[in-house]
Amino acid sequence: MSSTLPVPAAARPAPIPGLLDRYNLRERFGVFTYRDYRLLFAGQAVSAIGSWMQLVAQGWLVYALTGSPFYLGLVALARAIPTVVFSLIGGAVADRADRRLVIAAANGVAGLLAGVLGLLVWFNAVSIWHIIAISFFSALAFSFEVPCRQALISDIVDEKDVVSAVGLNSLAFNIAAVIGPALAGILIMRIDEGAIFLLNGASYAAVVASILMTRPGQCCGSSDRSVLSDTYAGLKYVWRTPELLALIGLMVITSLLARPYTQLLPVFASDVLQIGAAGLAALNAAAGGGAIVAGIVVAVFGTFPRRGLVIALSGVVFGVALSVFAFSTSMFVSMAAAGVLGLCGTYSSIGANTMLQTYSEERLRGRVMGLHGLTMMGLVPLGAMLEGSLGSAINVPTVLCAAGALTAVATLFIAVRAARLRELE
Repeated sequence: MSSTLPVPAAARPAPIPGLLDRYNLRERFGVFTYRDYRLLFAGQAVSAIGSWMQLVAQGWLVYALTGSPFYLGLVALARAIPTVVFSLIGGAVADRADRRLVIAAANGVAGLLAGVLGLLVWFNAVSIWHIIAISFFSALAFSFEVPCRQALISDIVDEKDVVSAVGLNSLAFNIAAVIGPALAGILIMRIDEGAIFLLNGASYAAVVASILMTRPGQCCGSSDRSVLSDTYAGLKYVWRTPELLALIGLMVITSLLARPYTQLLPVFASDVLQIGAAGLAALNAAAGGGAIVAGIVVAVFGTFPRRGLVIALSGVVFGVALSVFAFSTSMFVSMAAAGVLGLCGTYSSIGANTMLQTYSEERLRGRVMGLHGLTMMGLVPLGAMLEGSLGSAINVPTVLCAAGALTAVATLFIAVRAARLRELE
């Protein structure tokens, strides 16, 4: 356990005068005046491009090796299991340990695993079981990394800048969602998937270097209790806080039912629309474009009255758009629906993320973000496994259409019943 004390707000670098003042942009983009945030942002931006490249290339490789949506779901399940089991514990660790060191170690492990997968492909030695095993251990590392990274944002920026910081992080990630898939489509056709995995492995070095250059962050510590006791205390806290419970409920629904569509896009690109690897990259890029718009909206507008209601209603639109996408046989309609999916999915995710951070107690923030990480990293792959299995037995478009309808109905129910959530801004 680290005994490092948090850096006082007064010790943070003073804002840079000049351009931000002249154009009155400080309130919206002033987070870039924090040195540590700039480092964190830069490292994550580089790594995100590599991660998106690997996501697209890995899905294409799995489908090329097996020709079955079941195995797409099985790889997703391999990522889900460690996340479901360890994310809450990772949240408790985030409230006890030096978050920077956990982030650096986890990204280092993920980089090594991506490099191993790249070499296996390079030497024509890869099998579906290699992909499943590497997916499992990568997810295990990120079960501890994600809560630490999310909670670290509140350590390095002031509370008034948290919404903007999370929005800009998402914006960078989703710009990478346009660049990464496009690069992956080109590299798959011109080289192979192995080169993509090797490049992604190298990109993790940017995260490790940047995070180790930041100052030590918040470390609440809980030396008198076990990690499991702290984990249980975090769950009890969320259960007894109606607005946080409603936000987690929204995330559970969309993560289990709607967000898994990204894992099943190779089926639509190969069998439904018949557009190949380049078309798969285009669908991912369309979703990434919608996500970019969501990131800009959050970064520019920040908080506003009844933002909680808007977040809930974005889940309704998310579900409707998924049903439209599921039965589309037109590339134009599919691209438009993918853009809406990216917009609504990202906006609801950013909104839940920022509200969970700003409305939770500081001493429990890591555990609350661990629960957020469980829904995003654990339930999405689990949902992909379930929907991939059902898709193999029935067909993928029918399964996703039903999932979209259930998402719309369930999120509308929460929007109507959760009065505390509707009032949040």
